[in-house]
Amino acid sequence: MSPRVLAVALVFGLVGLAIGRFADLPLPVAAAVLVGGSVVAGLVAERVEDARSRALAERIDGWLRREDRVPEHPDGSPGRRRLEVAVDALGAAYEDRGVELERERPWRRELVDSLVPAAMLFSQEDRLSAANAGARELLGIPDDAGEVTVLNAVGSAAMADAVREAREGGRPVTVDVERGDQDLQAIASVVGEETLLIVTDRTRERRVEELRRNFVVNASHELKTPVTSIQTLAEALEVASRRDPERTRPLIANLNTEAERLARLVRDLLDLRRLEDRDPMEWTSVDLAELVRMTVAESIPRAERRGVEMTVDAPDHAFLAGVTGDVEVIVKNLISNAVQYNREGGGVEVTVAPREGRQVLTIADTGIGIPQQDLSRVFERFYRVDAARSRETGGTGLGLSIVRHAVQRHGGSIRVESLLGEGTTFTVTLPVEPVA
Repeated sequence: MSPRVLAVALVFGLVGLAIGRFADLPLPVAAAVLVGGSVVAGLVAERVEDARSRALAERIDGWLRREDRVPEHPDGSPGRRRLEVAVDALGAAYEDRGVELERERPWRRELVDSLVPAAMLFSQEDRLSAANAGARELLGIPDDAGEVTVLNAVGSAAMADAVREAREGGRPVTVDVERGDQDLQAIASVVGEETLLIVTDRTRERRVEELRRNFVVNASHELKTPVTSIQTLAEALEVASRRDPERTRPLIANLNTEAERLARLVRDLLDLRRLEDRDPMEWTSVDLAELVRMTVAESIPRAERRGVEMTVDAPDHAFLAGVTGDVEVIVKNLISNAVQYNREGGGVEVTVAPREGRQVLTIADTGIGIPQQDLSRVFERFYRVDAARSRETGGTGLGLSIVRHAVQRHGGSIRVESLLGEGTTFTVTLPVEPVA
């Protein structure tokens, strides 16, 4: 029983005792009146206090459940009135804050939807409130996922921890995550009472960085070989010119060979850089059939030395819109490889045929072929199936990479089929009309 109720009971008891004594009742009777009155008054006062407390608790509970708040007119003691005024003020503040949050929530969701990178919004309970199309596509979140947990939404414990740390610490948290074959960067930050998670897919960027690093390493290695040979031959030539002039002739020939190899490598690097830059193209009409016949004619002496027979099946003309130098690079590289990697007594068949608004160039040889495990890598820069043979014949390892870039620049496609020991077929398809 509260002190207030006890005080009320005591007052009522004393009043009852005074009435009993005034009525000249016996002392035991007066005492009984005192006790009975106190008990009754205490029970009544406690019932009243309990009813008021329940009413106050129900009002507060209703506000928490977002029911309409009805201000009460305080009554009772000054302390009681102050308590009810304070509770009313608290309810009003809570209601105003709830209205503000409800007004902000749609705005935040619209903000998430408008973001370009993958973005998600999580509630204070770590439940998904909103996710834009980028997030659903990148992380595979179903449209009907509902208010799933952070871990279920992002599929990464590291990103879930970042959301929690950002919410608890009140500061942005950045993490790098490997999710399957994806390299992701996630930034979690607090927005109001929710947590915003932005995820960026850096897979392609990091692969490009890796390719560039490998390219620099490979290019340095490839340049080092002819440069070292030229330096060595130059020193030998200097000594031989003084002691044995007759030996200078083969040294000069070797020096020229290495210089030509270095020049080819530099030329191929420049071609590759030009094709990768995707500068505006100057479209002209290119006769693919005529270009094929000229290239085959130039290759016949080398093919005859290797005992390789060359045949051409092409119409009188096969025009297409393109850059003459780029189309020439495609034709010369593929025909040169067909002769270079052929077997003695083998053959090369070059075919040009129109097909549904495109010109199709097919170059088939009966050479050494390419292992199946290498087919997916033959277009990589500096990748060689037979590295020793490629270097012996002056190959730079860039030819097929240049061909692929030139074909793609013209809006075409290239396909390779090969059987080890039986031969290889390259099929290039180029559009007749210029691409946008």
